[in-house]
Order: sequence, then structure tokens, then C-alpha cells
Amino acid sequence: MKKLLICIGVTAMCASVKAQDDSASMRPNYNISNNASGNSNYKKSIWSIAINPSLPIGHFKTLSSFGIGGYLGWEYKTSKNFGITLNAGYISYKGKTKDTIKYSNFNYVPLLAGAKFYTGGGGFYIHAEMGAGFGSSGLGTSFWYGAGLGDKISNAIDMELKYVGWHQHIVNTTYSSGGAGAGGGGAGGGYGGHYSTIDLRIAFTF
Repeated sequence: MKKLLICIGVTAMCASVKAQDDSASMRPNYNISNNASGNSNYKKSIWSIAINPSLPIGHFKTLSSFGIGGYLGWEYKTSKNFGITLNAGYISYKGKTKDTIKYSNFNYVPLLAGAKFYTGGGGFYIHAEMGAGFGSSGLGTSFWYGAGLGDKISNAIDMELKYVGWHQHIVNTTYSSGGAGAGGGGAGGGYGGHYSTIDLRIAFTF
């Protein structure tokens, strides 16, 4: 699975670079604006509000079916082709029933820092992030990381497809005979390990 994801990522990056080369002259560059004197300039501080549907893959998909979240983000551009990002949000993954155990929702508050590398013409970019995910209901704090390909479609809309991973420490659970999640009186199980998702970030920038 990891090799497949790497191959998909490399292929997608190559396709993105090729696409931006072919279309740079056909679309505006949203990283650059013209000031009153007619000189090229770029917006240094960009805020965003994003919705984030998320699809669990690998081991995590056996415990959760889907996730949805939201983020508040800030980007500071040190040049027209490079930006530093900060994102804080909340995301919840719906728990599945597995081996008679009904898992509660997996709720996290991720705090992530990263870097964006714009490929030139248009708004295509590569984005890498890392940080901490603060979980509820005994999930604890975990190290999160991810990378994706994005496109600033307009001055107000930004979309990014990305891979996100984190290591969830083992959480011991007890459950009732009816299959309730954490809590109850029956013998428990445990869950944890490496969790992975494919996310679509849809952001409104200002």
C-alpha cells in the first residue's frame, strides 16, 4: 500500500507540473497581483476556512467508515513560490462495529505546520505538513503528518487532495453485552496502530 501511494503521488506531481506548464498561459496566476505602479507583487498573508471530508484507508478503514472536519488556516508567503502554513481544526471519524464491538467516533483536534511549494504558473502547489493531533475519549495525543497536491482555483477558492497519517497508541476498551463502545462491564478489546486517510480540503481564502 505504501509503495502504491508513493507511485500515485509521484505520478500526480509529474502530471501537475506538466499540466501547469501547458496551461500557465491560459489561466491567471493567483499568486501575483499588480500594484498601482504596475509592478508584479504577491499577497503575503492569506487566511482560509476549509471543510475537509476524509476517507480512512489501510488499517483505519476497519474501524471507521468516513470522517468530516473543518480547519482555520493561515499562510505566510516568503516569496511568490513558497509559503509557510499553520492549520488548526476539528475532525470526527464515524466508528464502525467490529467483532461485536461498536467503536465510538474518533474525534481529533489537529494542529499542523507546513510548507507550500508553488510550481510556477497558475496556482498549482505541493504541500507538506506535520504536527499534533489531540484526541478525545482516551485517544491521547499523536504525531500527524501528510502531503498533498493543490490548486488555487481562484482568489477565493483553494482545493487540495492529500494523504494524512498518524500513529494511534493502543486504547483499551470495555463493552457491554449489547456491544457498546468504551464503557460497560464486559471484557474489552484494544485498538490503535498506524491510521491513514485520503482527504479533500476545500478552502475559502481571504
